[in-house]
Amino acid sequence: MGKGITYPLGFYASGINCGIKENNKEDLSLIYSVSSSIASGTFTTNQFKSYSVLWSIKNIKNEIRAILINSGNANACNGKKNWDLTKKLIEELSIKLKTDKNSILFASTGIIGVDLPYEKIRSGFDRLIENLSPENNLLAVKGIMTTDTFPKEYEINTGIKGIKKEVFIGGMAKGSGMINPNMATMLCFITTDAVIDKKALDIALKEAVEESFNMITVDNDTSTNDTVICLANGLARNKTIHIGTPEFEIFSNSLKILCRELAKKIAFDGEGASKFIEVVVNGGWCKKDVKRVAKKVAGSYLVKTAIAGGDPNWGRIVAVVGSTNAKIDKKRMELKICGIKVFEGEPLNYNKENLINLMKDKEIKIEIDLKRGNFYATSWGCDLTEEYVKINKEYS
Repeated sequence: MGKGITYPLGFYASGINCGIKENNKEDLSLIYSVSSSIASGTFTTNQFKSYSVLWSIKNIKNEIRAILINSGNANACNGKKNWDLTKKLIEELSIKLKTDKNSILFASTGIIGVDLPYEKIRSGFDRLIENLSPENNLLAVKGIMTTDTFPKEYEINTGIKGIKKEVFIGGMAKGSGMINPNMATMLCFITTDAVIDKKALDIALKEAVEESFNMITVDNDTSTNDTVICLANGLARNKTIHIGTPEFEIFSNSLKILCRELAKKIAFDGEGASKFIEVVVNGGWCKKDVKRVAKKVAGSYLVKTAIAGGDPNWGRIVAVVGSTNAKIDKKRMELKICGIKVFEGEPLNYNKENLINLMKDKEIKIEIDLKRGNFYATSWGCDLTEEYVKINKEYS
């Protein structure tokens, strides 16, 4: 098993059950850096933001030592008194951690419109801090899960050399439903021991999020709690990474790989999903066109249900592409499903039985060439099954 969030030097994690969830499942996590970190974040664009999100937006500019995360309660749309409880909770944690309250970020996930379980969370602080360890990354991941069926972690060695060690990046994420991110997605926490300029970290994270988390969709709903936070504590003691340097390109590409892998895990774990969908769009006139087409195809309920049923109904895909405002060469546009070309401006003869067999696989690839330029994009999603309805009609 990997180290995930504690892979970079100087990061500790813990996860416990404080009583929000039943059956003793972890529901409270803490990420802690032994030294101050610069921070970058992207957050939900939903107008009804969680108080936890609002607290983090307010403090993301500060040097950060810790991130508190609870699951089972969204801390959203639950009345102003919960903003006061949010502040009080962080103040109490800051005393126990012997750090400034404004150096702690907060994230929540779970049911909307329910009071923050202040007493339960507060009562777990001592155990949470006692259990901080570089070995408890998996407990921390479990503590942020809701309807997820497996923990999501990833780590990467950038190869950038520092005085103390090479620069590492680690991450953990949760997400299964209510996934249609805009600016961020679900919950994702990233750590690195890189010495990096704040502006460089902001740009690297924004670009990574745009190409990964912003390109996945499960059910076309944007959460009140979507958060991506990256902390850099500088303990690798490398030469400071600035925009425009070779090291920035290496760091940025490594961060993109990490974010893409975590994003794909989320799409693979879509609520009730039986199949993972990858939509690759080439030949775009501009970047906006290919991203728009890729994500709309991956998010189409008609396409998702056809894939759930193993039905090679390529007409649904063509219709979705045509419903966008993207520039398309309609006489030449190509469509492949599972590697088989089924359309090139007009229907093609293909072995339907062979395609039906290929569509029984757990991973389905759709390739579209708009034939209008050189831009490309990839989106990830999952099929839509009866199980999705069952999970969400019972989620309360």
